[in-house]
Amino acid sequence: MTAVATTPARNTAKPKPAITRDRYHRYTYEGRTYPGVTSVLKVIDKSDALMAWASRNTAQAALAQLDHLAGLRDTVGPEGVIKALTARSGWKRDEAAAAGSDIHGLAERIAKGEALPDVPEPIRARVEAYATWWAQSGWRARLTEAFVVEPDLGYGGTLDLLAYDESGRTVLADVKSGKSVYSETRLQLLAYGEAALIAPQHSPVAYPMPAIDRYVVLHVTDGGVRVIDVEVDDDDRAAFRACLPLSRWHTAMKGQRL
Repeated sequence: MTAVATTPARNTAKPKPAITRDRYHRYTYEGRTYPGVTSVLKVIDKSDALMAWASRNTAQAALAQLDHLAGLRDTVGPEGVIKALTARSGWKRDEAAAAGSDIHGLAERIAKGEALPDVPEPIRARVEAYATWWAQSGWRARLTEAFVVEPDLGYGGTLDLLAYDESGRTVLADVKSGKSVYSETRLQLLAYGEAALIAPQHSPVAYPMPAIDRYVVLHVTDGGVRVIDVEVDDDDRAAFRACLPLSRWHTAMKGQRL
């Protein structure tokens, strides 16, 4: 019997990404999983600003339904009215989060030089403002939406933009599209910039984080982009490192009762 030569099967398996992120924004590298920077920073008290924002939204909801409140009370009762009005802050928060996510995605496409789809009206002015700023900035993108990990300190994250600025400096930028930019953004930038490793999403290789020459917040508004240079310092470094054990404690204690 004549042997039939066979061609060895090709290995079509895709290489595994060096860093992965799950739906809870936890990052895994070499078998270890780390919390994300934004999750770590949730331990910072933001109640003053958030309570004022929620109260304002509740008041706006009451004014918008002023002519119907009595009928609503008769239908669902006082507690139903309270739930309906106080839930408005949750709706507004979710709307703002969705808009911010859409703006980030379109900002990434702009930095990569990709064509934009039809932009929804609620965010069109901000996206157009960012596109105009980017075209005039002189910046060149290095990586967008890249994963970082810091194994020794135990955290990961997703940075918005690593670029060369108009002077050729390596700049790490975070894109914000809300009404305000809060102080914890300093810690967010520092944490990304001082991570040990960086990898494009889906890349099988992680690389050492390059030295960062400049930290910037790009605050995108309807009227344009406000470029906010941030000078991180030792106090920022100490503050972020203090958040790490507090975040771990908070996660471990969640749901427990004494």
